[in-house]
Amino acid sequence: MHNVKKNPLVGVQEKGSKASSKTIDVLGLPTKVARPLVKKPIEEMGKAPPTDIDQSAEEFIMKFRNQLKIQRMESIDNYHKMLARGT
Repeated sequence: MHNVKKNPLVGVQEKGSKASSKTIDVLGLPTKVARPLVKKPIEEMGKAPPTDIDQSAEEFIMKFRNQLKIQRMESIDNYHKMLARGT
């Protein structure tokens, strides 16, 4: 088995960095670390919260069902066209 020495600098922040996203990797080279995302409140994103969640859900469901109907009708139409080509 190999005798592996741990690098004491792994995961240590560089000197002088104010909680920056840089750390030192296994080879002693600076690397960047992902920062957590900061979520903005809905109001700041320019979107008002829905006034009635039930109404929004019903509208979403209706739109989804209509899209399914359209897809089904297109599929049936394509099937009939395929049958017509085969004869």
